[in-house]
Amino acid sequence: MPNVTIKDIAQAAGVTHPTVSKALNNAPGVRPETRQRILELARQMNYVPNVAAKRLVKQKNRSMGFIWPQIEGLFFYHLCSSLQQEAVRRDINVVVSMSEPAKALRTFREHFIDFALAWFFPDWTASTDFLKERGLYDGAFTIIGGGSMENAYRISIDREKGIADAVGYLSEIGHKKIAYIGAQGPKSNGFIRGILDAGLRHHPSRLIALNTQYYDGTNANRAEAAGKFEYLWKSSHRPTALIIDSQDTAFALINCIHELGISIPKDLSVISYDDIPELSIYQVPLTTCGPSIQDIVRTVLDLYEDYYQNRLENRSVCQTILPQLIVRDSTCPPWQK
Repeated sequence: MPNVTIKDIAQAAGVTHPTVSKALNNAPGVRPETRQRILELARQMNYVPNVAAKRLVKQKNRSMGFIWPQIEGLFFYHLCSSLQQEAVRRDINVVVSMSEPAKALRTFREHFIDFALAWFFPDWTASTDFLKERGLYDGAFTIIGGGSMENAYRISIDREKGIADAVGYLSEIGHKKIAYIGAQGPKSNGFIRGILDAGLRHHPSRLIALNTQYYDGTNANRAEAAGKFEYLWKSSHRPTALIIDSQDTAFALINCIHELGISIPKDLSVISYDDIPELSIYQVPLTTCGPSIQDIVRTVLDLYEDYYQNRLENRSVCQTILPQLIVRDSTCPPWQK
């Protein structure tokens, strides 16, 4: 009778070859009930492991897959670059896929990459194709940024706190007429929260909601942002400080602000969400609020190390990255005009 192979067990169990290999070698990424069923089948079928192959299996491949967000933005370029640089220092290989999430996850599965991460936003919902691929993917899956699903680790960003802290700082240095421009959601909620916590009077015209999807990158309507800000600036509710919800909106508004002859921070203090190097090299470097890319990278790679060392078995992980306020030259007390 021929020797029973891993492929024979996989066919009998109705699972993939890598799943059987992980189960037999007590590797992470297999559900407990599936692992038990595979071990029982192996016993019944008198499976004898190949010692040479077993040695190869134990040589873990320190790799992870990163699903690039389906939007454009310098923040993600810097995130990916920093992730790869720090991963190299830790002897971890990062495979980046710019494909649609379901296809990217399928690619990772086919190349035996058993730790995948993806940046999704709070309004993200999994497509049918993605749920199907997730069901076939036996590795660990981590969602960064927002959104959630079963059997996935989460690293979330407290965007609301980032904007609320920005309002609090502006209030502390004397601003009472603070405006916000951007998409509605956690950030605009943070603006209202900050106004209330500071005890400031809020006028609805100073919350400028843009008609874009959440953080829609270069597809955001820059003309809309500039037009709405210009209307507010020329109104009787002109602000002394402005909080901008993203790098993309900031790039559009800085040009508009200059065209209107507004001096930063003499006429208008400005804070932008997203701390990327490009915002610090303007003629007037911008104060920023938001998550540190270094904090995100460190959290992701520490999570991977825990996974690699089998320290995440049978426990859920949900971590939150707190924002940082980095004060630069674009903000000052209003009386310093």
